[in-house]
Amino acid sequence: MTRASLADCWRDTGPLGGDDLRSLAAAVEHAATPAKRRYGLNSPVTMYTAVGPRLRGFPGAAELLKGMGYAAAVCRANVTLADVVQRDSDQGLFENGARVSLDDAFEGGGVWRSHCSGGAEPPGDPLVPAGCGWTSTTTAPPTPAPGPEAEAEPVDLPLADDAALGPSELLRSGGNDIVWRLPLRLAHLIDGRLPLNPQAVRELRDAHGRRFAIRLELDHPGGTLEASEAVQDVTAELGDEAGRLTGVVWPRDFFPGLLLELCLPCGGTVIRMTTTRLDEHVQVGDRVIGHCFDPCVLTREDAPGSDRHGDTAVGLGPRQLVMRTVRRCGLLTLDGHALLDRSGLPYAAYGRLPSRAQTVALESAVAELLAERLLEPALGSRDVWGRPHFPERDGEPTIPLIGYRPARRRVIRPWGGTEPGGEGLRAIQFVPGHLRRLLPGCSPSEAQRAAFREYCRRLGKADGWELPGGYTFVTAHTRGH
Repeated sequence: MTRASLADCWRDTGPLGGDDLRSLAAAVEHAATPAKRRYGLNSPVTMYTAVGPRLRGFPGAAELLKGMGYAAAVCRANVTLADVVQRDSDQGLFENGARVSLDDAFEGGGVWRSHCSGGAEPPGDPLVPAGCGWTSTTTAPPTPAPGPEAEAEPVDLPLADDAALGPSELLRSGGNDIVWRLPLRLAHLIDGRLPLNPQAVRELRDAHGRRFAIRLELDHPGGTLEASEAVQDVTAELGDEAGRLTGVVWPRDFFPGLLLELCLPCGGTVIRMTTTRLDEHVQVGDRVIGHCFDPCVLTREDAPGSDRHGDTAVGLGPRQLVMRTVRRCGLLTLDGHALLDRSGLPYAAYGRLPSRAQTVALESAVAELLAERLLEPALGSRDVWGRPHFPERDGEPTIPLIGYRPARRRVIRPWGGTEPGGEGLRAIQFVPGHLRRLLPGCSPSEAQRAAFREYCRRLGKADGWELPGGYTFVTAHTRGH
């Protein structure tokens, strides 16, 4: 790109212009700043920000990210981030204690690492891709120095930020209302808050200021709401870019990953929130779910040790600790599976090499979970930098993986159903086109590759029309009698 075109972009006040790029840079700089926690102590935090998905979250960006527009946008964004790091930091270390560096120069439009360790770190070139996204948690641990064995404490694994996992999706803007959708996050449940879409923030701030009372109305079809939960008086706190509702009382059966659709009538001070019922209940782990949800958020944030009262691994038994570690540290697939390098499990669970007794307990727990099919074995490979891959790649040594498989089976009901207003057995059900994970060694047919490209063309998908590795495409169809 030319310097002139980059300068024009920074002067532009529209979507993906200077304001959005400054917002992106600020978000990366402050992503790892420890938030105030209601329970427990703050711990070192590492966040990864993928540029491509973050750009898609800006209002009005969808049309600009098609075709070559996507490549140009991520190039401008990465140049901006590099300039900020070189200008405002000391080799990536900012005044707020966060160290920002490039982690991957290609994946997701570029991935940036924000780390706040609370202590000194050896300096290095922040613009050389470090590739720590997997190796920081899932590679085999180093050999410990000799000395007496000590019991290690499980490490509290930090979660991804809102933009990296389960971003807000603007569904409609203009006319009489603004409608958006987002998954409920664990932090929202713990803190009693809800982030607002930037478009809604601008609408509310222009009309009512930066802080004011607003009414929140909940509709949870098929669920139970107390009167105090159905209609709530909450507070809107609106900053320059971000905004949120505080003082939200979440219903008891709301869980991380539950999809929420919100509607703000233009000029109003009422936000309506609703959930969407599934055609039939599914069971994921120990949770029976009857409403639409985000499988990736559910895998990461509904792990053992996580609920609305806190998020900690302290006090978990070996089985729960294994499940939590795999779900938090494993490579996350589109449908909520998580795959972890088995050799890295002890180090990922404890943050250092645990005692021999703790290692044996973890391995015993893994064997039990595999036998009960709560975890599943898989094979991957490791590259020369120590990063695991799945499916395994040619020319790389094979390594064993353990995978969390979010079981999705029907909840068996009496014939015809017993819920009030039940419709009995459904005759025909429409199944939209979707990705399906393949067994190791299998590959999709050319017909399914072509079907996926046509599907992406109709959607106007901006980040590629080729099937991701390890998946095939199931075309839309109907099932039933």
